[in-house]
Amino acid sequence: MPGKKPPEAWEVILEEIRSQNRATIEAVESKSSELKREIAGLREDTGARLQTLESAVRQNSTDIQALQKDVRNLADKVEQNGVDIRRLDEKVDNLSGLEVRVSALEQQRG
Repeated sequence: MPGKKPPEAWEVILEEIRSQNRATIEAVESKSSELKREIAGLREDTGARLQTLESAVRQNSTDIQALQKDVRNLADKVEQNGVDIRRLDEKVDNLSGLEVRVSALEQQRG
């Protein structure tokens, strides 16, 4: 049985290239898995933060609606106070005529 002939230079180079390719593929697959885990973690964190933000926005919307109702009620009360103040002004104006008459009567009695 004749001895196996030694590999030629190109065969050695080819095997070295194959070996390097396997190492590169393993490194790329490892990085790919790592990136997928990081992306999944970021997606989970972002999703949780987004839910919190959506909840806060919903609560703020509810609060704003309640405040708008309160503002409308206060505006109505301010308007009613204006009406009441005008009525009181009229009554005070009417009393000033009465004051003059009372003063005249007091002078007559005087």
